[in-house]
Amino acid sequence: MIDTESFSPALRAGAFDACLDYLRREDGGGPDDAPLNCRAAEALFHCGRRDEALECGRRAFALAVQDRDTAQFCAWLFSNCSCHREAVAAYERLIAQSPDWAEGYRHASGSLAAIGEIDRAIALGLHAVELMPDDNDTAVHAAELLLRRGRIEDAAGLLRTAVWRDPGDTRMLRVLSAVEMMLDRLDAALIAIDHALAITPGIAEYHLHRGHLLHRLGDIAAAGEAFDRAAALEPDSPGVKRAQMTLYLDSGRMTEATAAGGALLHACPEDQTAAEAVLHLLNRRLETIDGDYVVVADRTLRPPRPLRPLPGFGERLRNQCRVIHALIIRETRTRFGDSKLGYGWALLEPILHITLLSAVFSLLMQGRPPIGAHFFIFYFTGLIPYLMFVHTSSAMSHAITSNGALLRLPLVTTFDVIAARGLLETITGVIVAVMLLVGFGMAGLAATPDDLWAPSTALLATAMFGCGFGFINAVLTVLYRSWDKIWPQITRALYFFSGIFYVPGMMPDWARDTLVWNPLLHAIDWFRAGFYAAYQPHWLDRSYLVMLAILVLLGGIALERGLRSRLSEPL
Repeated sequence: MIDTESFSPALRAGAFDACLDYLRREDGGGPDDAPLNCRAAEALFHCGRRDEALECGRRAFALAVQDRDTAQFCAWLFSNCSCHREAVAAYERLIAQSPDWAEGYRHASGSLAAIGEIDRAIALGLHAVELMPDDNDTAVHAAELLLRRGRIEDAAGLLRTAVWRDPGDTRMLRVLSAVEMMLDRLDAALIAIDHALAITPGIAEYHLHRGHLLHRLGDIAAAGEAFDRAAALEPDSPGVKRAQMTLYLDSGRMTEATAAGGALLHACPEDQTAAEAVLHLLNRRLETIDGDYVVVADRTLRPPRPLRPLPGFGERLRNQCRVIHALIIRETRTRFGDSKLGYGWALLEPILHITLLSAVFSLLMQGRPPIGAHFFIFYFTGLIPYLMFVHTSSAMSHAITSNGALLRLPLVTTFDVIAARGLLETITGVIVAVMLLVGFGMAGLAATPDDLWAPSTALLATAMFGCGFGFINAVLTVLYRSWDKIWPQITRALYFFSGIFYVPGMMPDWARDTLVWNPLLHAIDWFRAGFYAAYQPHWLDRSYLVMLAILVLLGGIALERGLRSRLSEPL
């Protein structure tokens, strides 16, 4: 077979395709073609082309029924490609040829377990133990299968035999201790883990398991010492902290339990199991406080405070505005505060973009833009609305997924974090547009719009349109994790179909009639018409953009509101 490792990727792919065409010929080949299929399958597997590797492996498996090497390779291939049922067939063929091949029984047992045939897997696993009585891994595998079937006593007997044969295997002692604990033989479980610790005293998990056993036996002091040893070996282990908290709680040491719970939450703020354990601790503490009444001094009781009225619409609106304002400040510091250029990064993108487009198209169009006298102004009028839409809709997409911690605060909702990003991007886009216009004016370019109202309203409509899609994207990004890969491809397509570096009048009628369905094209032409009084295209429909922007914005807000309970769940 030709060595394809020295080929370029393109040549290697061509060699593979040619080989596959030969192997797929109509006559199907004969037993002599099985090794070629195996070599092709191995090469394809290592190149990531698993489906084609499986095709070659299955062909080889069917062609060479009696060949052991082919069956052994196919068993390896099928197992690594998670085709466990076919792997079982390959291992059974190998076992039929070599009935005393112990590892074959072990591998076949694992494949059977993967497809849910536990009883057959147990039979083969136990047979493998008989053939390899000194292999502890095989014994652990068979014991695990027996436990899955509920045959705990059989698993314990298998493990006891293995430990009696090899008393220095600490892993076997640990597994045996766990099985004895499942059978409620706590003394035997304690003896097993003590033997394991006598051999390997530096494993924190062994001390943790021993502490649980002692806790169940009622020896609280010894359990505490075991947990302390585990904590000394792994100070940041959430399992150890949770065990210490539970021990303190059961022994009535509420102060120590609360301190341990606080340390657990600090170390594992995202761990749901830890949060539930601390919540149980706090409920127990509240029950204790509610049940124990202590009179400190006799004094006149204060009258109960009157209930505060529910906040009205105006107060709720002011609270929400304050929340969004705080979120905008936080987003601003997060985005611009950590870099030396700060807001300069927001200016750098459109400047470089406009410069590149101007340099390229000034050569292609022999120094004259489609409208006006300066390329910088023409591409400015195309890029600013496009970037306003893209930055707004894209930044809002990750508002929920990147602010999971904030959503735990009672006053903060998913609407607030999405709206804050949308407003920040809108404000940033306006500031960038104004600063660029000022820069053009200082450079001597006639950059003042002929009609200030037109570009202002165009940017407002574009921002509404972008925010509407931003709300929709934020919801879809939470529900469908691949959406954040799809949306950038859509915006890249809009770059070419929105009239940024051309005007639709340059296109044929059939192409322009298709492009005018793109609302972003109307946003750019509306914005551009404010800078060029003579440019008033007949296809521009301002009401189409405004109505669509309003509908998309309301639809996005309604979608967020309807799914808020799902969006607020921990991510």
